[in-house]
Order: sequence, then C-alpha cells, then structure tokens
Amino acid sequence: MGLNSPGPFTQVQAPSTNFTYRAWAEIDLGAIAHNLKTLQQHFGPQTKIMAVVKANAYGLGSTEVAHTALAAGATALAVSSCEEGAELRRAGLTGQILVMGYVPPAAAALAARANLTLTVNDPALAQALSQAARQSRSSYAPLMVHLKLDTGLHRYGLEPEKALELARLIRGLPALVLQGLYTHFADGDETDPAFVFEQIRRFDQTKALLAAHDFHFEQEHLANSAPAIGLNSARRGLVRVGLAMLGYHPSEQSRKSGLGLKPCLSLKSVIARLSELEPGEGVGYNRTFITDTPRKLALIPVGYADGYRRTLSNKGEVLIAGKRARALGRVMMDQFVVDVSEHENLAEGDEVVLIGRQGQAEISLEEVAALCDTIPYEVLTGLGPRIKRLYL
Repeated sequence: MGLNSPGPFTQVQAPSTNFTYRAWAEIDLGAIAHNLKTLQQHFGPQTKIMAVVKANAYGLGSTEVAHTALAAGATALAVSSCEEGAELRRAGLTGQILVMGYVPPAAAALAARANLTLTVNDPALAQALSQAARQSRSSYAPLMVHLKLDTGLHRYGLEPEKALELARLIRGLPALVLQGLYTHFADGDETDPAFVFEQIRRFDQTKALLAAHDFHFEQEHLANSAPAIGLNSARRGLVRVGLAMLGYHPSEQSRKSGLGLKPCLSLKSVIARLSELEPGEGVGYNRTFITDTPRKLALIPVGYADGYRRTLSNKGEVLIAGKRARALGRVMMDQFVVDVSEHENLAEGDEVVLIGRQGQAEISLEEVAALCDTIPYEVLTGLGPRIKRLYL
C-alpha cells in the first residue's frame, strides 16, 4: 500500500468538525484522472502515457495514484526501484512497471518474481536478470528490459558508444527481451530548448546505429512532463508524466499552455491553541519574532517533521477562514504559530489550509516551494508519514 494509505480505491469524505487528525492531506483522485485525460488529449492518440509513481507517487500514495492513473488511460507505470515496483505488485497492480533507477544484480530475483521491466545498463545486471528469469519464470514469459542512454544529464544511464555492445549481449541471453530505448533531458523545463534538441540528436544517432544492426524497439521514450507538454519532437510514442499528472505545471512554458490542470493536493490542519501577546514578547525558539503591538496568535500542530519546512519561519502563510495568516517565529519540529490579529470569531479546532484553496483564496504548491527556495517536487516528496493521506 502507499504510505499511510487506506488501500486501493478507498475513499473518505472531507473532514468534519469531529475529525480526529491533527494534520492531513486530501488527494483528489478525480483531479488526477482529469489531468491525465487532458494530457492525453493534448498529446494525441499516437502518444501513450507512462504514469510516474516513484517516491510514493511524489508523496501522495503510490497505490492509489497508480490505480487512478491506469483507470484514466495510462498504459504503464514507472518507479525508481525494485522495492517500489514489488510494492505495487503486492497491491494487485498488473501490467508494465518500469524501474528507471539503479538495481543491484542481487535484486534480480525480486525483479523477476515481480515481473518488473528493468533499466539494464551494465552486463552484470543483464546476466543476473537472465539467470533469475530462467529460474523463476516460464520459458514462455521472458522479462522485458530497457536501455537508458546518457545523452547529457550524466546521472544513471549508459554511454551511447556502449549501447551496441550491451544490446548484443542482451540479445544473446535467454529469457530477456530488449523492449525499450530511452533517455532523460537535463534542460527539459528551461525556456531555451537548445540542449533538449542536442540530446534528441544524440539519442537518434545511437538509435540509428542500433537499427543498422537490426535492433528495433517497441517502446521509445524521451520526455517527462515539461518537454512532453511543450515539444512535439520530444514525445515519440511514449511519454513519462509525473508532476503534471498531479496537476502542477513543471515549467513556465507548461503554465502558459492553457491545459487547465487541476491541483490534486490540499494540505490541512487545525487551530490547536489561540493566545494573545502584549508588545515585547518573543515567539518560538530563539525569539526570532518580537511583538511590537498586541498580537493574537494561532498555534498550528504541523512542523518540519511533517514536511512544513523550517525555511518558512517568519514568512510562510496559511489560510484561516478564507484569509491569509503569516507565520511568526520559527517553524518547529511539530508546530508553528501564525498571526491572526486581523481575524475574527476564530475557535480552536477551526480548519487551516497550508496548501490549497479555502473559499476564494489559495496558497499554491508553487508558492510554498518558491518561499522555500526549492521546487514543487521536493515539497511534495517531503510530506512526512505523520500526515494522514485521505483520498477524495
């Protein structure tokens, strides 16, 4: 199951006044389905979607998001490790699951048992996987593998000049089928696509070399969310979609596309305590905020252990009764304080929105990420296990 998840397709109603959680994330599965259908319409029927659900679907629950993605038209799933892929199998998910990251040869048996499609970039893994497949699978059910070319990102991948040699090795191994060829862009979210085009050129050059030696690939994929949305030439027959599937634009060009993606996350808590301070009082550790006027404060029981980052100290904002309230003092491990001096008729237990909408007001994931000097991916994946995931 996904982290803190109640199970596939388990849905709950929005919290009521007797809700028991101190903090929770509402994940709108309908928004995810809408986003995938919108993206598919944008890409056209010739391009299939591989839904990326690595890192617990970017913190939102891999099982639930994967089920929703497949039901909405995605044809495959992608994860980073064998363990993530095996978790999805245990949750009853069938079909293709591509492992995009490093897999030690010792994990080959796990991959074979779970029928995972591995990215094979070295002979040792190919040989171990072939042996494991022969031992654990019928001769009528070979394992599919992909080659990932390092065309300029310079992280996990295979040097293009080594691709032909490894392809020949894999072809000679029993129980393996070389199904896919792919790469990943270094600058896919940049305004200038020059290096994307250079990586496409390098990819196509290696692909042509392989084709000249009779290596042809059923699946070919280059683009993740940003270039998939913005560049027709980057799409090919398959694209890998993660952040956009969740309703967040991976680049400024994507934001200007007018696709109408729907954010799927609302991060919420409650007022745990209301208090009043006179001028000259300090707030929180190290007293980094000193009141200059009388202030009314609300304590929010969420902290950096939950993923609400310490860098939001004295600058993060939340929504209470449809109005913004700014953090005062340090964000602590389990809680932080906001200024509600301009709010009226508040009570302990009132809902607080840290990310999402409340009434006509909104605090976006992108806004929170910018305040933290980071990217939306890191904020999402940083949501801690104490945050209850609820699926609407």
